[in-house]
Amino acid sequence: MPVRNVRRRYLAIRVHSESSVSEEDLLDAINQKIHYLYGVKGASEINLKMIEYSPEEKHGILRCSHNRLTEMRAALAHITSINNIESSIHVIRVSGTIKTLRKKLALPESK
Repeated sequence: MPVRNVRRRYLAIRVHSESSVSEEDLLDAINQKIHYLYGVKGASEINLKMIEYSPEEKHGILRCSHNRLTEMRAALAHITSINNIESSIHVIRVSGTIKTLRKKLALPESK
């Protein structure tokens, strides 16, 4: 049985902000910071994707390449504002599968 060449990591994040942050604003802020720190080549290697995000609860799941997990965490820690609102992003937990991440965080399964 062939093995996938792509290995990924899933990050559970929590956004700390005084007002709600939309998914588009959050993704835009993360992408801008990745491009600022690592450029276009680094952004393509990180291969960021937003799996889910809840603006009301201010938590979500991001996916990145397993080789670039450290760079991804650094970019998230470097964010100080989202859409001109003081904000920070904290990584709660990292996992190799979404199922395990949800199980450890007791998040509901979405299909």
